[in-house]
Amino acid sequence: MILAAFLAFWLFVCGYALWRGGAPERAAAAVFLLAFPASRVAFLTGWHFHGLAVGVLLVDLAMLLPLVWIALRANRQWPIPMAAMQMLGLAGHFLKLAEPSMLPLLYWLGRIAWAYPMLVLLALATLRHVNRERRLGAEPPW
Repeated sequence: MILAAFLAFWLFVCGYALWRGGAPERAAAAVFLLAFPASRVAFLTGWHFHGLAVGVLLVDLAMLLPLVWIALRANRQWPIPMAAMQMLGLAGHFLKLAEPSMLPLLYWLGRIAWAYPMLVLLALATLRHVNRERRLGAEPPW
């Protein structure tokens, strides 16, 4: 049930960003569209080291790089907190590595919990982009 709700939210937000967003919003949506299935596959393959989901860590790291690039290039402010939230999610992996006895629920929450506010931020960023274009006309994305 939780996964189905997340999938619906994920598809709605990414679709909205791809449909109505500017280049930075579309780029972030593309990152999300690639990262979620990749992290599911990485998790299900079961590459673990002392309870650490190594494949998911690599996907999260791969997701961080384009988000930081977007934050550095875009003429918007929302990519900065989005990249920071991705860094915090990535930190959850390193906490598990430092403390292998961490409860699996806490590890799961540390990794997954940031996805929801990141998607909310992307939806709000897209909405603000639409409103700015409606009021001011086209704006440069980078």
